[in-house]
Order: sequence, then C-alpha cells, then structure tokens
Amino acid sequence: MKMQPRKKRRAEDIETYAQDIVNTVREPLLMLDTTLRVRSANRAFYQTFRVSAEETEDRLIYELGNGQWDIPALRTLLEDVIPTSSVFNDFELEHTFPLIGRRVMLLNGRRLRAGSHAELLVLAMEDVTERRQAEADFQAVETYAQDIVDTVREPLLILDPALRVRSANRAFYQTFHVTPGETEDRLIYELGNGQWDIPALRTLLEDIIPASSVFSDFELEHTFPLIGRRVMLLNARTLQAGSHAELLVLAMEDVTERRHAEGEVGKAREAAEAANRTKSLFLANMSHELRTPLNAILGYSEMLAEEAAEQRLEAFGADLEKIGAAGRHLLALINDILDLSKIEAGKMEMFLETFDVAEMIGEVASTIRPLVEENANALDIDLAPDLGAVYADQMKVRQILFNLLSNAVKFTRDGRITVNGGRERMDGSEWIVVRVADTGIGLSADQLVKLFKDFTQADASTTRKFGGTGLGLALTRRFCQMMGGDVTVHSVADEGSVFTVKLPVVVTQTAPDLPADGGCPAPPGAGAVPASGWAGADGAEAAPGCVLVIDDDPVQRDLMERFLSREGFCVRTACGGEEGLRLARRMHPVAITLDVMMPGMDGWSVLTALKSDAALREIPVIMLTMVDDPERGFTLGAADYATKPVNRQRLSRILRKHTCPDPPCPVLVVEDDPATRAMTRSILEKEGWKVSEAPNGRVALEMMESERPRLILLDLMMPEMDGFEFADRVRRHPEWRSIPIVVVTARDLSFEERRRLSGYVETILQKEGDTREMLLRQVSDRLNDLAAPRAATPDPERGEGRAPRALQPVP
Repeated sequence: MKMQPRKKRRAEDIETYAQDIVNTVREPLLMLDTTLRVRSANRAFYQTFRVSAEETEDRLIYELGNGQWDIPALRTLLEDVIPTSSVFNDFELEHTFPLIGRRVMLLNGRRLRAGSHAELLVLAMEDVTERRQAEADFQAVETYAQDIVDTVREPLLILDPALRVRSANRAFYQTFHVTPGETEDRLIYELGNGQWDIPALRTLLEDIIPASSVFSDFELEHTFPLIGRRVMLLNARTLQAGSHAELLVLAMEDVTERRHAEGEVGKAREAAEAANRTKSLFLANMSHELRTPLNAILGYSEMLAEEAAEQRLEAFGADLEKIGAAGRHLLALINDILDLSKIEAGKMEMFLETFDVAEMIGEVASTIRPLVEENANALDIDLAPDLGAVYADQMKVRQILFNLLSNAVKFTRDGRITVNGGRERMDGSEWIVVRVADTGIGLSADQLVKLFKDFTQADASTTRKFGGTGLGLALTRRFCQMMGGDVTVHSVADEGSVFTVKLPVVVTQTAPDLPADGGCPAPPGAGAVPASGWAGADGAEAAPGCVLVIDDDPVQRDLMERFLSREGFCVRTACGGEEGLRLARRMHPVAITLDVMMPGMDGWSVLTALKSDAALREIPVIMLTMVDDPERGFTLGAADYATKPVNRQRLSRILRKHTCPDPPCPVLVVEDDPATRAMTRSILEKEGWKVSEAPNGRVALEMMESERPRLILLDLMMPEMDGFEFADRVRRHPEWRSIPIVVVTARDLSFEERRRLSGYVETILQKEGDTREMLLRQVSDRLNDLAAPRAATPDPERGEGRAPRALQPVP
C-alpha cells in the first residue's frame, strides 16, 4: 500500500514536467480529450487569445469565447479529418477571434496516448497572419510588376540563373508569335525548336553579362522563326528582389527599320555630299564664266576712260564711267551670291591678320562719302582712343562695315549717320563694338523679324524705291558669326536705326593644345622651355635679325635651335602655330622654318595667316613636311595670284615686284579668252614688258622651249591643259622652276588650291627619308640663300664677339 502514493507523485511529476515543456513552446497549444473538451492549454495560448485557464479548461472547444470558436472549418478538422488520421499538418484556418480580431492560423493536430491514460488530441496553432499578408503583398507587387512589364512595348524575357525563361511579357509573345506554354520553363536556347541558339546571344549571356550586371545596345542580327531576319538591340540587367534568386531581364528593341532608314540616310548623305561637291564645282565654274566677260568690260572701260581723259573727251568719259560703275555693281552682286553659297556649303574660309580698326573705318568712310554727300547726309565718326588693332579677317570686317554704312546712306536722306567704335570687356574677353546709327526711314517690328534673311528686304515697296538684293545684311550677320561675334539692330519706323557689331579682338579658328602653363613642352632630359622659346620674353622686341623655328616637336625644336646656333644664326622657337604668329609679329624674323604637321593650327594655316598679314608676308618661309611628294603642293610655287576682273593697281604692284633689271622683260600670258589676253597685253606693255601669248598650257610649254620668260601670268581654267597641270609641268623642269608664276583667275580658289599655288614658300624640305644631319644642313644652306644674318658669337681665341656675316641671296 505504501507504493501507491509514490507512483502517484511520480505521475504528477511527469505531468508537471510535460506541462513545463508545453509552456516553453511559443506556439499556442490545446490538449483535448476524446470529447473535444479542453484538458489544458499552454501559456502561449492564454497570452495569444487573452483568456484564463478558468475560461478554457473543461470546456468544449466550440464553447470557447462564448461560442465564437464554433467554426465550421475547425469542426471539419476535428470531426472529419483527425479521426481518420492520427496526424495532420498545416490546416489553414482564417477566422475573427474574440479580442484579437481576424487572424490566419496554421493548425497541426496529433493524437497521443500516454500509457494507460485516455487518448489526447494535441492541437498546435501558428499565427501566420503577417506572413500571409506579406505573401499577399508580394503577390500584389509581383502582379503589379507583371502588369508593368506587359505594358512595355518592347519584348522582355525574365531568365533565372540557369537561363531558363521564368516569364515574358505580352509584347514578346506578340512579336515572336509564341505562347507561354512554348516559352516558360525552357532554356532560352531551346526556344523556336533551337533556333534561338545563336552564338552572339551565347556570347552576351555567358561571357558579357556575368562580367557586368548591366549591358546596353548589344546588336543581334538573326533570322528568327516566323518573323524572318531582324536586327535586335538587346539590353540586359541582372536583378535581385530581397532574398529571392537573381533574375536576368533581357529587353529587345527591334531596330530593323531604323537600321534600314540609317542606311538610306547614309546614301542620302553621300548623295548630298556629291551634290554639294557638284554645287561647289558649279559655283567655281559659274564664277569663272561670269567674271571672265566682266573682266573685259571693266578692263576695257578703264582703258577707254584713260584714253578719253588723255584726249579730253569728257562726254565719252562720263559714259565710260557709267559702264564701269554698272560692271562693278554687277561684280559686287556676283560676289555676294557666291559668298552666300560658299557659306551655306561650308566652303567659306577665314584669313586672319592684324590690322588697325580705326584706319579701316576711315578707309570705308572715305569710300562711302560721295554717296553720303549725294543724299545730302552728314557723316560723323567718333572712335575711342583705345580702339587699336584686331586679329581677324580683314576683308570680311571691311565688307561688314561697308554693308552697314551703305545701308545707312541708302535709306537716309537729309539726315545724319554716326559711327561709334570702342572696346568693351565681356565674359572676360576684349571685344570691338562698332555702332552705325542713322536717322533714316527706320523699320517696323514686322520688318525687323525678317531683316537678316537671305534675299529679303523690308517690303516690296522698299525694294522698288531703293533697289538691292537683300543679301548685304544676311552676309553681314554670317560674317560676324563666322568670326565669333554678331550684329544686332534697334530701329523705330520713321526715326532711324542703330546696327551694333560685336567682334572679339582676337578671332580664333582652332587653337593648338598647349600645356597648362602656356609654355612649350621641353625635350626629354631638358628643363622647361618658356613659350617664347628663350629665357626671357623681354628681348622679343629686340630680335629682328633672328630665325624663328615653329615646330610642335620639342626634340626637333631643340635640335634645330642647337644646330642653327652652332652655325652662327640667332634662333628663336615657338611650339605651335598661334604662338609662332604672335612671336613673328613681335620680332619680325629674317626667316621662318615651319613644321606642316602640328596639332590645332597646322603649318598651312600658319602660312596663310603669315601671308595675309601685310607686315609679315615678305618673310621667307621654309616648310618642313612629311608629304610623300615634295614636288607637288607648294613647289608648284605660284609667286602670287589675283582674281578676275583684274584690279589694275594690284597687277601693277605684282609686276613691279618681279621686274627684271634690264627691261623690256619677257612675260608669257597663258589665257584662253582672247579679250582677256588682249587687255592683259595692253596693261603689260604699258608697264614696259615684252609680251608673248598662249591660249592654253600645252602651247605655253612649247613657247617656253624657244624663249624662257621672266614672268608667267597664268589662268587656271583652260582647255587641253589647265593652269594646275601647267604649273606642275613648269616646276618639274629644272631650268623653269624658278620662274615666278602669277595666277590670274576668275575661279574661287579652295584652301587646297591656294596651297598648291601659293608662292610665298621659298622651298619645301622633306623630313621623312632624310637623316637629321641632312635635314639640318638643308635648312642651314637655305638660310644662307636667304641672306639670314648670323648672330654674334664669342671668339675664344681673340676674346671678342664675331660680327654677323651678311650673305648674298642666290638668284
């Protein structure tokens, strides 16, 4: 009998132990007997549902919460499912419970029997409300994302890391005419019965994407099933949403039509370029055909006017002056049209030089003053003392001022025209500002809108009353904009107008790449070389007898300087085109060696600028070039050129420059137009030359075999053999290559043609193929030919300097 209490206590201990274990479980637990009455519950149950043991134990589970646990789904689980199976997992129950509201519970049930005790049902509950809400939210986001994907017009594929298709958008299915069943859960290479197994696509997906999570604009051209050959632009990006597996989004843009259009655009561009070349050729030919008869009209009218003046035939003189004025007007009109066409074709070039603005304004005012007086106007000029000089295209600036003053005079009668000029600092740079004001007819707001348009005037009545083509102001604005400036206008109808021109003091084309400090890079192993090429810039003004070396290569520059200095020459260096121009203006060297191939402003551009500057054009230039054929280019060596109609004063100056010491000097005129030949003969004979004529280059060469001329006047556009070929033949002949050639042409020369015909270059020395010693020796010899003075160098034996040695030029 003593053993019974001990067993009872042991059973109670085990039950307490089991209850403690149950209480440590964080999920709510209920212990039900076979009648579904609650035998016990754990602490998590009481805390979760906010009830006490008295409200729970020994009650039917359906009676809990005043009967609110009488849930049909719970009855199904307890009365139908559990009796047929001792275990059941993950039975989901969504219900509104007392006090805690609507929850989603995941129920697990198990029948247990402990020894001889009655069978119990353990019911475990997991609150998965938040989890289900998160899953629902994620599903909503996923649905939302899919909806967005489906709205994208480009085909999209979503691939897993194994390159299997997870999903695609509607555009993909529509573009490639496939269904989700034919697409999803398949390797991308298996799509279309393996027709997506494309080497380029494998390269993208297996080589490029793993190395970069994003890739754009991978072009894939392929013949796809059903839709044929297409060009696709692929963009790929790897994405990872939280803890989910990484996905690859592949977007495809069909650019087949675009590539076709680009091909058509390319063909159209080529056709346009061909048309532009044809247009340029047409303009060149048209300028020749129009200016050739004008050459005869203006030339003969001037000659006849001179003869009429000599014979005192005043009546004839007045008529001849009208003919000449009409011819000059027609020439100006032709020039305006050709200039406008060249600007539109991108063929207009700038020839920059330094000139005095005040002096130019004075010259233009003197030219226009007779028209000012004819209209009974007064002309006032007010220029600031510091107006100074500019570096710009002198001819274009002159044309701008002339056009504005001409307009002011034309549209003003019995009024006043005022020209103001000064310097202003804007945006950290110096600008020249010129204002031309008048008290003329003015312009309305509607007229101002179309003022600068091509071939446009204020209105038809203005054109009828005042004449003109409407090109002057259009060209004025375009010239200003070419030089980095602009022209603006302020006008009031019946009160007058003010045109304002703003131009930079220094007009630039393409600047060379210089070091940050503005200096020249030094050769390897040397110290820094100042931009001026010597230790101090103060001596720049006092170096008129030096040779200027312009070369971007520091080694070549240093080599030239050392060699020429050892030869006794005074040497200064510049590391680029613009720096060379600046030094040339400051020091006025006796000769310049110029590299052709330089970054930024190349040698040809420097040469053009030198020869456009009146103060520098006489300086001999030695070109150092790498061209394969040094006999072409500048060794074609035209000594000068002039445009038709010929300006007689300019032609006379050119002729005087080439006059021989024992006149009459033989000159050969190569010209296909008989009238022009006759007029040119007349001018030359008056200047004291002995003239021979040839109608084309072939005949001219035959004539030169019998008599070597002292000078050749050459037209470019001729039948049988044109001027370019003739010049080439002359320069190939050893005995003729030194004969100066003056080109007289009605053709508008391109930059390349000017290069071919420019005679300002004394010689060309070829870098490639010669040793450095040979090259330097050629430079030294040529400087001797040009009579470059030597620098005074110390004589160590006598302890004194050596005086510069004057050298005689070689004819």
